[in-house]
Amino acid sequence: MRNMCGLSLGVVCLLVALVGCGGSGNADGHPSAAAASSPSAQAVRIVALGDSDATGTGDPTGQGWVGRYAALVHKVTGSPVHVTNLARDGKTSDVLLTEVRSDSATRQALRGAQVVLLGIGGADLNPGDDDLQAGKCKGRDCYTPLLRQFGRNFDATVATVRQLAGRSALIRAISLPNGYPGAGNAIPPFVTPGIALYQAVTERTIVCHSVRKYGGDCINVVRAFNGSSGTGDAYQAGLMTKDPCCYPSAKGQQLMAQLLYRLGLGPLHS
Repeated sequence: MRNMCGLSLGVVCLLVALVGCGGSGNADGHPSAAAASSPSAQAVRIVALGDSDATGTGDPTGQGWVGRYAALVHKVTGSPVHVTNLARDGKTSDVLLTEVRSDSATRQALRGAQVVLLGIGGADLNPGDDDLQAGKCKGRDCYTPLLRQFGRNFDATVATVRQLAGRSALIRAISLPNGYPGAGNAIPPFVTPGIALYQAVTERTIVCHSVRKYGGDCINVVRAFNGSSGTGDAYQAGLMTKDPCCYPSAKGQQLMAQLLYRLGLGPLHS
């Protein structure tokens, strides 16, 4: 999603008994009683990386899909869950790659992670929007070089994450929905339906290929939100919000968390 706020977010949360990261909830996003946790239970450590697509923007509770996924992990395992969310609005894949390669705090967090969550790609497209609006290029040509660079950066990022977190860590990623259908005037007029679909499908292909290459997995948010054609109205379905535009709503973020959970917890649920 395009960065509208320009804010930064570096949140470290402790989620115990489904409390933390802005709220509590069960698999349906509603408050529930906590599962009992043994005082000696080993905590599950989750690290989230990305841009505003992973900060919880669009979810009034502030949990986002990261916090909601953590709540599901707690509910199933009964263990306390520590979430370190290093996502930040406006972060590009160039910056993220630099951080996983050379930022000591990021690398230390990844070394202790049992689950690494990735949600990035929206901010990488912002220069293409600017060039298209300025008439410097036309249509897809404004985004193709950016998407190629995103692919190189994302692949190298996942490779580094795997190296730091180890072979047993779960690596999970989201792809981005197509925010165009149904958005109306919230979408700038220079963006066309074809461009929006091209962006969403291309980033989905990049993200899912890279994560699976390194033993992780991804969720197909385009299909989940927009149907098999990728052109369904996710706003009408209540899965996205125009305020702020154009992000998954609380309902959409809960769906993303559930889809991630359905990919399996591996050794966390043994």
